Amino acid sequence: MNWGYRIVLAFGAGVAFILFLVWKTMQVDIEMVESNYYEKEMAFNGKLQATANANALTQKIAIDKKEGQVVLTIDSTITSAITNAEIHFYNPASEKSDKKWPLAASGNGKYIFPVSSFNKGKYIAKISFTSAGINYYAEEVIFIP
Repeated sequence: MNWGYRIVLAFGAGVAFILFLVWKTMQVDIEMVESNYYEKEMAFNGKLQATANANALTQKIAIDKKEGQVVLTIDSTITSAITNAEIHFYNPASEKSDKKWPLAASGNGKYIFPVSSFNKGKYIAKISFTSAGINYYAEEVIFIP
């Protein structure tokens, strides 16, 4: 076998390897972080004001994991008049693992969610609610082992 055949064989192996890599990358499922990112961008200024309102609270919004439960704590003075409230547990790794729950008015400001309903991993708790006509928004990171 002379050098010409070896060069053609090496070139053919390189092309086959590149085609194999293209085929493998086409098999990977890629999810968008947000499916409706344009609409969310349009509402960003309202979100900034709601975040400033949440940061101005005397008792900060907190989320903790203890004893098999995820506990959300909001200042009890504003939770009695809470309306249009929701918590979204956003999992950056998989949209299928996301969880959303509505929040109702509460006298003590504590909301409890069972850890067993979550998959393992990192979650970003996105808390949004309205109380006495003022919008509030906060994000907290929580890890489920």
